[in-house]
Amino acid sequence: MTESAMKAFWTREDDLAYYRIVQGADELEVYDQGTFVRGFSTWQLGLGGVVLSKRPLKVHRAGNAVPELECPVWVRMRRVIEALIVRELTHAKVLTDSQKKYLGIRVRNLAQWSSDPAVWKGVKLLMDASGNPLPLSALAHYTRFVHIPEPEPVVCAAHDMDGTFVVTDALLDRFGTDSLEDWLELLADADLLPEGYSVVKSRSPRHAEGMGAQAF
Repeated sequence: MTESAMKAFWTREDDLAYYRIVQGADELEVYDQGTFVRGFSTWQLGLGGVVLSKRPLKVHRAGNAVPELECPVWVRMRRVIEALIVRELTHAKVLTDSQKKYLGIRVRNLAQWSSDPAVWKGVKLLMDASGNPLPLSALAHYTRFVHIPEPEPVVCAAHDMDGTFVVTDALLDRFGTDSLEDWLELLADADLLPEGYSVVKSRSPRHAEGMGAQAF
């Protein structure tokens, strides 16, 4: 392979490794100076491809268990890989559920990995109570947030009413959080929430059915 072909093949090259991100690949294959070490599934890294280290990697092998990479070189390589994957995903027209979760968990760092706020804030990682996708930038238009575990008809009606955003368990899971408070803290750290927002204490969906949207 010629030098120009090599440059065209790899997505990036630095002093640590060669990196190739491939849309549609099942896993990211990691090679230690040409020797295959292991593969990372796309649910772990969002996208697949090939990484070929220039420096030796410290690999821990224990019986039949999956080899673990334990060294500063890999830590630095993984940061580069994450940045490349985030760049690819924030520009993708369609994202799988696992890719949305990959970005959701890392939402605090998206601004570091994507220089254009319009791009990463435009990624549709949110969804309303009916499951319709919304971009991250939409959060700036909501001033009240309420958590309901499962979407109910009255909950769907409450969304968008008086600036209310309904957060379901499915949305909490997408961002790797367990509570509305943790979710809001994560989004606030990413500078996605308006000033002076409030949290509405929700009532049970059964009670809400009898009171309409005022139950919120």
